[in-house]
Amino acid sequence: MKQFHLLFALVAALSIQAQNIQRESMQVEYISRPSDPLLSGITDYDVMVTQVYKDVFEGQMAQWEIDTKLAQENYDKAAEAYDEKGTGKKILELALFAQSAPGRVLPEKPVRTERIFEQSIVASKINLEGLKRAPGGAVVNLEIQQFETMPFEDRQQEIKAKDGSVSYKYFRTMMYRQLVVMSLTLPDGSSMAAEVLGDEALYLTFTSNRYNSKSALNKSWSQTAINDRLSMAVVQSAANAANSILNDRYCFSAKKREMTIYHAKTTKKADYTDLNNAAFDMGIAMEKYISAPETAKERIAACAEVWTTALAEADYENRKARIDGKVAGLIYLNLINANIWLEEYDKVDALFDQMRRLPTKRGAEGTAEGLDTFSEEQRRRKNINS
Repeated sequence: MKQFHLLFALVAALSIQAQNIQRESMQVEYISRPSDPLLSGITDYDVMVTQVYKDVFEGQMAQWEIDTKLAQENYDKAAEAYDEKGTGKKILELALFAQSAPGRVLPEKPVRTERIFEQSIVASKINLEGLKRAPGGAVVNLEIQQFETMPFEDRQQEIKAKDGSVSYKYFRTMMYRQLVVMSLTLPDGSSMAAEVLGDEALYLTFTSNRYNSKSALNKSWSQTAINDRLSMAVVQSAANAANSILNDRYCFSAKKREMTIYHAKTTKKADYTDLNNAAFDMGIAMEKYISAPETAKERIAACAEVWTTALAEADYENRKARIDGKVAGLIYLNLINANIWLEEYDKVDALFDQMRRLPTKRGAEGTAEGLDTFSEEQRRRKNINS
């Protein structure tokens, strides 16, 4: 029984210590350097939007107008010639050859089958940060491909009630896709980007609402309206994706990133005022990272000094130490974050090496997953834009 109480006390102590860890999560706003910067001197851009179906439909309408005009002219000529005939001749032709007055047959007007986009509205989704929209610079081209669908399929859902009765809900599914091709052309005519937005091998699935009868389903189904709605959603998503890709590659663009800073709760046995204050100061510093970068970096550096000092007292084998293995691992994460925002990437590498060699506890390395990748990408962007 005595051993049980000792074991229970040890588990309780460890649980209390585990609860001491505090987390401060924040959204860091920063200016990301381009991953593939434009040539110096390019300060302007324009956006051109074309749509395959719009051109096809306008061609159909133009041909319909030509055919309608020709049919009307032919009818007018035939009607005029018929009117010039005497009554007797008209009666004779009708009796002998079943020839009556000419009828007017006009070609059927084309019916729009997919949404036609206003080019200026789609173009407005593209905003290259740091560049001015004006002719003569780089040109973003968005080509909206035709809306493709597979034949819809009627389906039904069986619903069993508590009394054992069975009823059905009726609905439809339809496979569809619409691709948008994005490219960026420089003033000299060379191309820096040309890619398809969307998976060329993947069709999305649209599922209608469920209805109590097939007739209600049929009544609700408007193929053109459904195509319009789905097409608008796909093209808007593609335009937003294009804007994000272009800004990431070619612009100094504002971005946000989630960051967590760790500290610990002060108890009667351990005072963590230094870590608490550093976490608070780090939050204030990151709020000024864009508006006052120099001041922000001075505060971040001061926080890094506090964490470095605390790390020097770490005792990785003593669970009762103020800075034990678990707290030390989390302080490493704080220091890694701080040096990323200070753009001290060699120090980040050194901190990762130290953390991985030391017996830090409770998955500090796992928590750091992604930080090393982010650090390397930031280093690459800084070097390529220097």
